Amino acid sequence: MKRIRRRWPHARGSMNRAVAALLLLPLPLLATSCGNGPQVTSTGGPTAGSLVAVGKMTIGRSLHTATLLPTSEVLLTGGGTPDLPATRSVEIFDPATGLTRRAGDMKVARAEHTATLLADRTVLIVGGLGPAANSAEIYDPASESSTFVGPLTEPRSDHVAVQLDDGHVLILGGDISGVGATPTAGAELYDPVTGTFTPTGRMSIARAPFGVVRLPDGRILVAGGTTTGKQVVASAEIYDPGTGQFTSTGSLLTTRRKHAGAVLSDGTVLIMGGTTDRTDSTVLQSAESFDPATGRFQASAAMRSPRFKFTAVSLPDGSILVAGGSEETVEVFDPRAGQFRAVANGQQGLRLFPTATLLADGSVLIAGGYSGNGSQPTLWRYAP
Repeated sequence: MKRIRRRWPHARGSMNRAVAALLLLPLPLLATSCGNGPQVTSTGGPTAGSLVAVGKMTIGRSLHTATLLPTSEVLLTGGGTPDLPATRSVEIFDPATGLTRRAGDMKVARAEHTATLLADRTVLIVGGLGPAANSAEIYDPASESSTFVGPLTEPRSDHVAVQLDDGHVLILGGDISGVGATPTAGAELYDPVTGTFTPTGRMSIARAPFGVVRLPDGRILVAGGTTTGKQVVASAEIYDPGTGQFTSTGSLLTTRRKHAGAVLSDGTVLIMGGTTDRTDSTVLQSAESFDPATGRFQASAAMRSPRFKFTAVSLPDGSILVAGGSEETVEVFDPRAGQFRAVANGQQGLRLFPTATLLADGSVLIAGGYSGNGSQPTLWRYAP
C-alpha cells in the first residue's frame, strides 16, 4: 500500500469527519511540550473514562470517513485497505448491536476524501486520492446507493468539508494534484438544493494538510498546515459565511501540520500536536488555545504524549478526546483541571489515521487506522 498521509481531523457539522479519540493508561507522569512551542507542564491525575474493543469492520481501513447518521448508526466509507490504496466499499456500524454490515459501494474508490451529512439524510462525498480528486457523489443510506453530483470547481484530496448554518457545505484547501504535490488556497460551496459547486473566497495561502474548526458563531477557523514549497506555517485565518471571505487572525505559537483541534464549552479552540516540518521529524506534544474574541493563541497544557496523524473530538461534558496517531494511546483534556488525563484500558495498540465519531449516547466510536501491518479493521468504543 502506498505511503499514507493525512489531513486534520475536522471539527464537526461533519467537518468532514466526526472526529474523536483513543488511548493511554500509564500512571500520572510529567509531560512537557516538545518542538518549537512554549513548554507548559501537564500532570497526570485520575483516569478519564475507559476504552474497549467492540468488534471489527468488514475490511481494514485508514484515511476513511465515519459519519453519524440520523438512525444513530455510523457510515464508514472508502479509505486505504490492506490490499488497495483506496476502496469503493461502504459499511454501516450499528452501536445497538455492535455489528457492521456492507452497505453498497461508492461510484469511485476514495481515500483522503470527505463525507458530510446533509439535511435530507443523504451524505455528500467529495474528492480523494488519484482519479477520485475530480468527483463528488451523494450516498443515500436508505437505498445504499450513490449518484454523481458536481462537477467540483477544482480537484481535491486531503481537503476539509464543513457544513454551514444555511445547509451549504464549505469545501476548502487540499491537494489538487491527487498525489499530494500541489496544495490549493481555493474554496467552494456545495448547494444541496441545486447539487452544484460554486467558488467562494480564497484562503490567503494554499494549505494541505491543515487544521479547521467550526466556531460556535458559525465562522470557520483555519490554522497551520503545509503550503506551497513544502513550507509548514503558523498562520491562521477565519472564513465568514456571511461575506464569503477569509480574514487573517493571530498566528499559532508553533508551526504545525497533521495536528488536531476541537472546541471547548467556553467557545475557545484547543489545538494539539502535529509536526513542525514536512519530514515529520519533530512530533509535538504541545497544545495551544485560540480565543475567537481576541483572535489570539496562547499556550495550554501539553498532552501526555507527542502525537501527529491523530484525531480529536469534543465530548458532551466539555472535555476533548484525543485518539491514536503516532502515539498509540487515548487521552482526554479536562478543561476544569486544565490538563490531559489517561484513559483506563487505553493501551490497545491504536493506529495512525483512525476516525473517531461521537455517538448519540455520548460515547465515541474509534475505527480503523494504519499500522506497520497495513490498515486495520478494529473498532473501539470510548465511554466517558
